[in-house]
Amino acid sequence: MPPKKRAQSNRGSDARKRSKQESSPPELRERPATDRMSFESEVGTVKVEPNGPETDNLSSSTLNPKLWCRDCDEDAAEDCEDSGHSVCSLRQLRTEQAAPKLLQLDNAATSAREVVKALLDAKGVLEAQLEQWSGRLQHVEEARKELWAAADEGRDLEEPTLEGGLEQLLQDATTLLQAKCQLQLQVDSPCSTWKGQLQVAAPGSRRSLLCPLVLQMHQDWSLTKIFRPEECMHVGKLSTQKEHTQELNESLQNPGLDKVRKLSGLDCMERPNWSTALLKRVAPRVEWLITGNAVREHLEVIRDMPALRCLYVHLRNSVENAPDLPLQLQELEVRNVSVEHLQSVQRMPRLRKLVLNWYEHGALDVAFPPLPAGHCGLQWLSVYLRPASTVLSLAKAHAATLQELRILCASEGDGLLHFKDLAEGLRQCGLVALRRVVLMRGPAPRYRDQKLPHAAESCQRQKQSSLGQTSADGLGEAGQNCEGDVRGL
Repeated sequence: MPPKKRAQSNRGSDARKRSKQESSPPELRERPATDRMSFESEVGTVKVEPNGPETDNLSSSTLNPKLWCRDCDEDAAEDCEDSGHSVCSLRQLRTEQAAPKLLQLDNAATSAREVVKALLDAKGVLEAQLEQWSGRLQHVEEARKELWAAADEGRDLEEPTLEGGLEQLLQDATTLLQAKCQLQLQVDSPCSTWKGQLQVAAPGSRRSLLCPLVLQMHQDWSLTKIFRPEECMHVGKLSTQKEHTQELNESLQNPGLDKVRKLSGLDCMERPNWSTALLKRVAPRVEWLITGNAVREHLEVIRDMPALRCLYVHLRNSVENAPDLPLQLQELEVRNVSVEHLQSVQRMPRLRKLVLNWYEHGALDVAFPPLPAGHCGLQWLSVYLRPASTVLSLAKAHAATLQELRILCASEGDGLLHFKDLAEGLRQCGLVALRRVVLMRGPAPRYRDQKLPHAAESCQRQKQSSLGQTSADGLGEAGQNCEGDVRGL
């Protein structure tokens, strides 16, 4: 019997428990016992706000941070502000103290950035130079392999196809690297002057920054070769003799001709055959040639001069189907120019200076294509031609490198050499490197007294429109060349 009573008691207790569970929230019914205990604990937690002195100190330190009195040079007291002292926060004080040190570091960082930029620029130039010379080396090695293969297979041994002027360029580079080399340097700054000397430790030494600098200067046409006296010959008197003499024969046998690198004064008018023989005699070595009244026979000899880099040739007449000029030329002036000479300009990868003077048959209308890859581009151009479209087309083809442009033109009148749209034409060329323009007023064929129409007022208008905003120095008066630094193109 007692067990039954306990069972009834248990059933009543279970009923009360079920009643409580039904009346409690479902979240509590579903949670395990441990979660319910946690929940009840959270519900029973009461947040107590502290009070008393600790609370007062906390709020005062948060709301009233310490101040610094500049006048007292210590923590600010209560009466500092009342006394009108200069008071600031400690943070502001530390910021002011750090300012000069930060400025010093900023200046140092600016200087370091300039140095890094200069070295990176030099690195870029050196890497470009290395890539260019590596390409030339690869080209030579491929030509060598091709020649060996032709010899091994019994094929015709053709002349190696090398870049125009590459052999002379390699010879120059080797000479520069093996020669005794030194650099005198002077740097003038607003506050001081620096002088120094840099030289290669020994001929042929490679461990110097001077070697790549010299190669770059040679490539940029910043080095001028000075010929020794025994390497120069002027033949003005010999070439203009009216009759053939024994002196002319003996001159061709002169052993000194083997040393000649610069030949000037050669006038081919009186003694054309002797002139041809002389040109053949010096052809293998001559680097600088000045000759006048040349005809086709002389041009054919000049074409095959492997070392020629500077040529000034005045043709007796414009030559139809003229022979090519040497492609390795760096400087060229042609009078009585032909169409073929104009077209060959774009095939001269190292040409930097060009003068084109006259075309006896009138207008020479030529459109120039963009420069081929590897062409260094003209820096200096002087043109005595018409129409203006030919001049502008040539200038536009070299727009990226052209620094000085000289144009023969009238400033007024209705003549063919008055280029009325010259200013707009120059602006459309995109001459980004141009520094100077010279409007030449010299003699011109088929004009009265060979003088171009030109007056001070029309000259000034043309200069202002064509040159943009120019400097006042060096501007010519009426009848002279009119020039100015380009600022507005």
